[in-house]
Amino acid sequence: MLKNKQIWYGNMAVALGGWLFIFFGLFVNFESCALQTAWWVVLLVWTILHPLELAISLPVGKKAGVSLEKTIVMTLIFGFTWWLPVKLGVFEG
Repeated sequence: MLKNKQIWYGNMAVALGGWLFIFFGLFVNFESCALQTAWWVVLLVWTILHPLELAISLPVGKKAGVSLEKTIVMTLIFGFTWWLPVKLGVFEG
């Protein structure tokens, strides 16, 4: 399962959906308390954890021959759903 590209692409789509949800929430006032809470959780997780993942992804990207710039961008957008498949050899550098 961890070697299946389609699963990782699906996970990456979820990460993009998280970013879309964050940006949507910047312009829309959620009336639902549950949606507002979910938005805050996603905002905090995406904006705190993705940058922290750089400590792991930078060596992974370097070992895989991925440029520093691409590693940073892909990690900030997709988080572990990008660097883990690179580390596992599912995605090429």
